[in-house]
Amino acid sequence: MTASQLQTGATEASKQRKIGLLMAVSCAVLWGFLAIVMKVVSKDVDSMTIVWFRFCFAFVVLAMIVGIRRPASLKILRAPPRLALLGALALTGNYIGFMSGLELTTPSFAQVLIQSAPLMLAISGVVFFRERMAPHQFLGVLIAIGGFVLFYMDQYQAAVVPRSTLERGILILSGAALSWTLYAIFQKLQVSRGSRPQELNLVYYLLPTLLLWPWVNFETLAGLTPGMWCLMVLLGANTILAYGALGEALSRLPAYQVSLILTCNPLITLAALACLAPFELAWVPADSVSWVGYLAALLVVLGIAVVLKRKALKPVVAASLSKAG
Repeated sequence: MTASQLQTGATEASKQRKIGLLMAVSCAVLWGFLAIVMKVVSKDVDSMTIVWFRFCFAFVVLAMIVGIRRPASLKILRAPPRLALLGALALTGNYIGFMSGLELTTPSFAQVLIQSAPLMLAISGVVFFRERMAPHQFLGVLIAIGGFVLFYMDQYQAAVVPRSTLERGILILSGAALSWTLYAIFQKLQVSRGSRPQELNLVYYLLPTLLLWPWVNFETLAGLTPGMWCLMVLLGANTILAYGALGEALSRLPAYQVSLILTCNPLITLAALACLAPFELAWVPADSVSWVGYLAALLVVLGIAVVLKRKALKPVVAASLSKAG
């Protein structure tokens, strides 16, 4: 290759990396506010209807965009890859689990606990795939676990929700994190085989739209106020924008780098709630986090960042992403 070709290649690689970073940051910000909006909407709409609407809205909009820009991509819906179907089922479980856990807890608690997903992936890599973790990564696991315990104790004492309810929320959110871990593995495997991110998203959105149809409360949707409809549309838009950005980020950056950025989700949520608290707005969900809770959330993010600091795990297992939504 000539010097000019090398220079052109380096410039293009740098451009793609910047785009990937922008997409990952956009996804983190969108997910950071997601739990707050979902908590507000859940006062009037049941969790299954919210989950179905998010998937349905995202599929309809994405199918229209893809149909106009690249009609051939719609062929994936005729014979979806097996991994894409498994990823769709895992993502459905994550959505339902996160929404149900959020109803039982608070936005900050749900966002912090869902960060257990990358830890689950790292530990499963060691246990099931006989992979090695560097000493600093084991330290990161301990720091994150300590942060989880400390945050739980802070919320346990705050009594924003009954303790028994909080404990049930923990179990459900842990299941949601596990579902996300499985989705992330299937997603990265399929992308690494050359699948287009937005084509895969068509499958991820359509399958749960069909599966959840029997549990949708259409009477509730018909009776929503214009303001609540705006929030529902916002949730649907958040889904398509966040996962669209996620897919583009994964196609341009190593998954562990995307994960590092996405671990900021709970900090964004905590910051947003802290900024809204002084206004005492009636629609802002109840949340009570002391300085101990903020410290605990920071420890969780720090611990996960240490675990994901370098690609110490094999590509398949290192392909996890953190969050939720």
